[in-house]
Amino acid sequence: MQKISLYILAIVAVFVTNSCKKGEVVSDPSSLGIGSYITLVKSNNTIIDFSNLATSKVSITVKEFGSPVDKIKVFVTKGTTSLNRANWKLVKEFTYSGETTLDVSAIEIAKALGIPPTGLETGATYTLYNQIITKDGRTFDIVNTYSEFASNSNYNMVFTWAAVVVCPYVSTGFAGDFEVLEDGWGDFNTGDIVKVSLGADPAKQLKITAYPNPAAGGANRKDVVIDIAPATGIATVASQVYGDYPGFDTDLKVKTVGTNNYVFSCVRTITLRLNHTGRANYGDYNLRLKKI
Repeated sequence: MQKISLYILAIVAVFVTNSCKKGEVVSDPSSLGIGSYITLVKSNNTIIDFSNLATSKVSITVKEFGSPVDKIKVFVTKGTTSLNRANWKLVKEFTYSGETTLDVSAIEIAKALGIPPTGLETGATYTLYNQIITKDGRTFDIVNTYSEFASNSNYNMVFTWAAVVVCPYVSTGFAGDFEVLEDGWGDFNTGDIVKVSLGADPAKQLKITAYPNPAAGGANRKDVVIDIAPATGIATVASQVYGDYPGFDTDLKVKTVGTNNYVFSCVRTITLRLNHTGRANYGDYNLRLKKI
């Protein structure tokens, strides 16, 4: 217990030292006071529904730890976490009162970024930053808190959280001809057409008749089956044989890799990051399609 207490005191000292101004010299440890952060009580929703931007919002519930919290400012950037505050855009400010829910709407995020709500990008992540202002006027956030503490799950700190823009998959009217926007594998040129049809379970499955392109010397074509999470549009292609390239390789397989795999019926797009393998691993390539 004594070691634990000493460790906690060390953490408190780190927090407070980070909040000191440049040039200050602390001669008496007791004058440091107690630092502050907020912990996550509940993650309520972190998904922005692109098909319902007018009412879609993300939210978490938090509570204070350490010195009393007066206010919490929430900022946003597009993409992964930035430790440069100059990149942060203020979304809104909350008065802390016990367990507090931080709710941010899609419209508020877009306004902070200076774009229309429809400018929010499907499949993109928007990082939200919680900046704490204590009742005695000090400020704590991800920038002035040591990363070893901020990233340690034992403390349950929530200086940042993320909102992902998705749209639920609706199969009605989605199948048909799709234009190729990008094919990193190189079988198709931009503007070529591929066929997309509904799968065995139409509510959450599609089939693409694409690889191998006969024009590229391909043969024995098999549909590539895409499984879709209807609530989010997240797509998965399980490892499966799609066909042969006679004289090069046979029984080539494809599967999704990474996280940028989506079927968004609201904007009529399919985005897949596919790994191609046969006698060797031929690498990962994007396939992006848009319905005509």
